[in-house]
Amino acid sequence: MDNDEIKKLILQRAYSGAFEDGVSIEFNLHEFAEINRINNDSAWKAFDELQSLGLIKEYALGGWIAPTSTGLLYSEKNKLIDMKLFEYQNNVRMQLLLTLNNIQERSQSGNIINWMEWIKEAGVSNQDFSNNEKIMSEIGLIRNQGIHYYSMTLSGKEIVRDYKMKNQWHEIFEKLLRLEGITEQQRGHELENLLADIAVNEKWSVNKRVRSQGQEIDIILHVGLHYFLCSCKWEKDPIQPNEVELLESRVRSRATANGGILFSMSGFTDNCIEEMRFKISSCLIIPFGPDDINKIFHNEITISDMLDQKIDQTMNHRKILVDDILR
Repeated sequence: MDNDEIKKLILQRAYSGAFEDGVSIEFNLHEFAEINRINNDSAWKAFDELQSLGLIKEYALGGWIAPTSTGLLYSEKNKLIDMKLFEYQNNVRMQLLLTLNNIQERSQSGNIINWMEWIKEAGVSNQDFSNNEKIMSEIGLIRNQGIHYYSMTLSGKEIVRDYKMKNQWHEIFEKLLRLEGITEQQRGHELENLLADIAVNEKWSVNKRVRSQGQEIDIILHVGLHYFLCSCKWEKDPIQPNEVELLESRVRSRATANGGILFSMSGFTDNCIEEMRFKISSCLIIPFGPDDINKIFHNEITISDMLDQKIDQTMNHRKILVDDILR
């Protein structure tokens, strides 16, 4: 077992101790090494490196160690732990934030809230609150205002605002899927509006329905010098190669454009994907299919991160990634 694997095991044990019922938060490194058949010197070397980074700490003499809030956050960020356990704790934090925000909004006595009132309304156990309070304070979402009293920070309020906004986009998208109170033609325009709003939230600069020299472009996204011309389609049948050619002509007419993005809730024909692959050397056209778009509206991934994945496959492997399939 190499050093990185040992460090990962230590962080995993520390995380389970912080959040799993019946698991002690502090543990003995000597016993841990013996159980996992790790050389004692190797275990201490891994511990020393983790401690120097602030990810783990010495709890007591004799090899007793415990996690730090920084270490717990690091394990979550790098997905080193049981993701179901993480999702549960993340939901606890979100419920606490939403509830604290609601209480503060209706409070007549200021923004400092008693923790018992808070967790009772949130429906969160004392243990779940205790497990997550330090982490929420550590990352600046809440502030301890003395014994048993808390308030929400501006960062916490921003997370609540973002959460509510994403939920609203998701609800609107679900109504579009059901054609609820809208025509098929209107649905395409509403999809453009939602994708544009999400891109703005991700710090892209956005222009919608740009008209110039007889052309209309649904959306233009840019950050700095990086530009993408976007076309949004919600047809009955999969997109044909002519849509790729049309978007390519618009991209190539603008020297500074990095490429085009073709959003399609109707999918793409095989010929359409082949046309994108054929044009890689001259014009970058990136497809977002129905499963991709669903993931964005279910908050599973951002447009930016998904775009990075798709461009990586196209530029490094000449593959077209669409709906989690390499084609």
